[in-house]
Amino acid sequence: MSRLNKALDRIKTKGVPERQRVQPLKSHRRERSLNGIQIEDPISKSIRNVVLAEETLNDNHLISALIDPTVRTSYKMLRTRILQIMQANNWQSIAVTSASQGDGKTVTAINLAISMAGDVNHNVCLVDLDLRHSSVSRYLDIEVDVGISDCLTKDLPLEQAMIRPNIDRLVVLPNARMETHSSELLSSPKMHVICEQLSADPSRIIIYDMPPILAADDMLAFKDNTDAILFVVSEGVTSRMDALRARELMEDLNVVGTVLNRSDEKTASYY
Repeated sequence: MSRLNKALDRIKTKGVPERQRVQPLKSHRRERSLNGIQIEDPISKSIRNVVLAEETLNDNHLISALIDPTVRTSYKMLRTRILQIMQANNWQSIAVTSASQGDGKTVTAINLAISMAGDVNHNVCLVDLDLRHSSVSRYLDIEVDVGISDCLTKDLPLEQAMIRPNIDRLVVLPNARMETHSSELLSSPKMHVICEQLSADPSRIIIYDMPPILAADDMLAFKDNTDAILFVVSEGVTSRMDALRARELMEDLNVVGTVLNRSDEKTASYY
């Protein structure tokens, strides 16, 4: 995988553009406004509670009481690094994407959300915005009848789609059905309003599970609604060419780091 490692080195060398590293950036959330209109927090005690099975989480390589402690530690390190960057830049939301399907970006997004919820200083909302191939609810083994696409297309309140698992400080906004015109929905004014609603609580971190950046234009259509991007590559799966093509598309975006997934190295770095 030397070719992939070279590609990752290039990604890390470029990193966030120099003009963005000179001083902390203001959050997109703060730059966007709805003419001073007060946005209510949609997360209430009335949203549906679910109990996640530890065995299912473990089988799907998700953080649970049964997982290898070294995996939990690795995600804590990832959490700390990302939170430091987000706090320094006054950021509140992060989108998780990859070059292509099968790189592990959904597992990374879920585990990052669980890990961040373990920090008592933050609430976390995990949002499934891979509207064509939604899988967050499948990984968590949650039955979903109403999802975020219903909120976008049918103007349903977010409370009807949200789920509160038995993990403190974490809520999940899953998706229930495939949407063909996903990029149009992700760039719509309604999506903008939903993002503003989710960020109403300044202590909340919003994690968006996005489609692969080379598979569709969804990530680019949504980019103005998120503060930062976490890029996932998979050792033995992501090609050097795909990594470089994805990096070119993210050239002007706030890429906070690259997660190297499925690495054989026990001490492999996430960045």
